[in-house]
Amino acid sequence: MIVLLVEDDAVLASQTIDFLQNEGIEIDYARSIGQAIGISQEQKYDAIILDINLPDGSGLELAKHWQGQQSAPILFLTARHELQDKLEAFQLGALDYITKPFALEELTARLKVLVNKQPNLNNHFKLDTLEVNFDSRVAKRGERVILLSPQQWQLLALLSKHSPNPIDKTDIMTQIWPEQDVNNNMYKSLITRLRSNLSQSNECQLLHTLKKQGLVLKIDEPNASDTSN
Repeated sequence: MIVLLVEDDAVLASQTIDFLQNEGIEIDYARSIGQAIGISQEQKYDAIILDINLPDGSGLELAKHWQGQQSAPILFLTARHELQDKLEAFQLGALDYITKPFALEELTARLKVLVNKQPNLNNHFKLDTLEVNFDSRVAKRGERVILLSPQQWQLLALLSKHSPNPIDKTDIMTQIWPEQDVNNNMYKSLITRLRSNLSQSNECQLLHTLKKQGLVLKIDEPNASDTSN
């Protein structure tokens, strides 16, 4: 199990990390929203422990930012004990809420229950309204089932398992056409058809080509390039 702890109190964070590591839980640590966003772009977590009062903003805003991007369940760990704070946290998708001071034994027990309740995420991928089930080989956008050719499915599965990190063109061509000489038109055509199937006119784009980086599945951003080169 790997967990992200977002907590600005260095002493409390150190105590929590030591205790959880002794329980066999791997921990990544961030003390601010900025650090948490940066770390979470490189790693998928089994759970996130999140404080509300952070030096560069509110943990509630961070939870809102992560909606549709992080599939990990969130457990709020905070000194904020007002009912309104708890309700807002649950509205943003939190699955548990513990107020400080707290017992590390209780945190550990509730964290393990939280993770054990989650589906096997190795068999599923979710981004915005896109859901991919690797076992059944079914992709859906909301209630819409996405019809894909075998090569489109292979590319979607490859991108899903690497998201939010890009895959370069050479790696894609090697894995999709391992024993064929592939020209650029075949590569561009496959991307165009998959992009069209994934996102209809009323849906945000999820498939992007990033200059000098490759192809990536992620939430639409203003600086993301949708070229196919």
